[in-house]
Amino acid sequence: MSKQGSGGDTFWLWDGELEYEGRLISAEDGRLTARIRTLRRWTLAAGAPGRPIPLDLLERQRRLAQRACFGQSPAVLLGALVEFHHGTLQPSSDREFDYVVSGTFAPVADEHLDALSQLSSDGAHQYLQARRASGTFGP
Repeated sequence: MSKQGSGGDTFWLWDGELEYEGRLISAEDGRLTARIRTLRRWTLAAGAPGRPIPLDLLERQRRLAQRACFGQSPAVLLGALVEFHHGTLQPSSDREFDYVVSGTFAPVADEHLDALSQLSSDGAHQYLQARRASGTFGP
């Protein structure tokens, strides 16, 4: 299913470290563009556990380019879980969002869904990264 210009469909993205939410701008022929913001669920008074997440645009783009991400939107493949590969990241002119991201997507093949559902978040991301490296992910 392709969607273009509505800007009203939600979009969710996870890169293994951060979760993003936003609005889909367009999705067509395996490519999508969306406005996103970092989903800030909670922080500790002493800061978030683990490594600090870079807020610099170039560093964020470099990290996203090195990672395979999970994404989902009701307007993309009827809401199926997709593997998303970052192409570009730009600051958003819409103050409600941090970035405009674009890239390619492919559906997560059904045979991977059961395995992914049994894994922790870190395990699911490692599974995705391993499959991406070996070229065995997707339909």
